[in-house]
Amino acid sequence: MFELLAGFVCMIGIIFITSANAVGRPTIVADNLPVVQRQGQIAYLNCVVTNVRSPAQVLWIKRTTPTGDPLHISSDETIRVGFVVGGRRKYEVMKYKYDNREIYQLIIQSVTETDAGNYTCQIFLPYDNYKEWPQKEMDLIVFTPPTFKPDNPAEIQAHSGHNITLVCEANGYPLPNITWKRNDRGPLPNGEFQERGSIYTIYGISVTDCGKFMCTADNEVKPPASFTVQLDVTFVPVCIAVQDVVGQGQNQRFNAKLECLVAANPRAEVSWYKKNRATKEREQIHGGDKYNLDEQYSNYSKPFERWYTLAIKTVQRNDYGDYYCVARNKYGENQAKVTLFSSFG
Repeated sequence: MFELLAGFVCMIGIIFITSANAVGRPTIVADNLPVVQRQGQIAYLNCVVTNVRSPAQVLWIKRTTPTGDPLHISSDETIRVGFVVGGRRKYEVMKYKYDNREIYQLIIQSVTETDAGNYTCQIFLPYDNYKEWPQKEMDLIVFTPPTFKPDNPAEIQAHSGHNITLVCEANGYPLPNITWKRNDRGPLPNGEFQERGSIYTIYGISVTDCGKFMCTADNEVKPPASFTVQLDVTFVPVCIAVQDVVGQGQNQRFNAKLECLVAANPRAEVSWYKKNRATKEREQIHGGDKYNLDEQYSNYSKPFERWYTLAIKTVQRNDYGDYYCVARNKYGENQAKVTLFSSFG
């Protein structure tokens, strides 16, 4: 009786093994091509399998992570991580069947550049060696619009005659193209209206190079990004007499106005002097009953330009002579001379 029972059990085992072999080994049957998606949208990764029966399981694993450790996302339709975005679970797995195949679809909500990387669909077989588990890898490529690195300088200062380098670096996928232009749409210091590349060097900088330079990053993933650098050029003051000579009659209750234009960065201290005919020394002029000193700035002037006037009230004979407009800053000084003469015989 015992021998008969043992033979029956053996026969049942043979039938079970034969049936299992007939089902076939679990397999991933479709190639997993790279998935391309734009930032903020939903990514769908498909894994097509056959012959997956319990206790086998279909796993989704992210191989490339910031820590370098694999992220085990799911087992079959069960999500193993609790990431949430916008009030919804970051990951979801949907299972679909058709014919003798099953699709395990990994859904990733609101993808960002950190979601990009390598994903693996793997079939867990508890009685097989890990190295023999079927698996397929695929890449998720996330197109991201350009963003600028936070250490890009917003303002650069250089002294006249020196070289200066403007730097503008941006992130994004694909890698953005960088172009430089002037905000006022004028030509760049090299004479071109556009310069390509994240680094733009200006040689022998001059005061005319002052202004705003706009860096634009574009990788055809909207929107492009723009960043402005204010270039500030320091220089020794420049003084220009509006009129080198000014004529005015004496004892006629007429006033005379002497004018000079001063360009300086940093801003200059401006003083007026008159040359004493007897001592040949220059004597500083101060405002009062005889003189009126004024400074003007126009919206049409450049930021570093100022207009200075010296008004001489009721011109007398001893007012004639040479006057000097002197401008000083920490880089040096310059002057302009104006001669006041009698316009009547």
